Amino acid sequence: MQLPEDCRMAALPALRDELMAALEHPSCTLDASATTRVDTAAVQLLAAFRRAAYASGRQVNWQGVGEPLRDAVALLGLEQTLELPA
Repeated sequence: MQLPEDCRMAALPALRDELMAALEHPSCTLDASATTRVDTAAVQLLAAFRRAAYASGRQVNWQGVGEPLRDAVALLGLEQTLELPA
């Protein structure tokens, strides 16, 4: 699943819907390679998705995680929650 380039408040309703649909599959790969802007609300949504996925036995993988997402996750102290790749 491709995360939007601008992953901020305006994109979250559509992203939430895509994430909810992804919970119906045994695993999901989130591709953040195009993401250049991220806000707190988006990181919180991704953290909630990851928790829900793992609680229901689903696996979440990451691909193309760049500095914007890494910086936002670090700022919020959610590195362990989101388990971004090294």
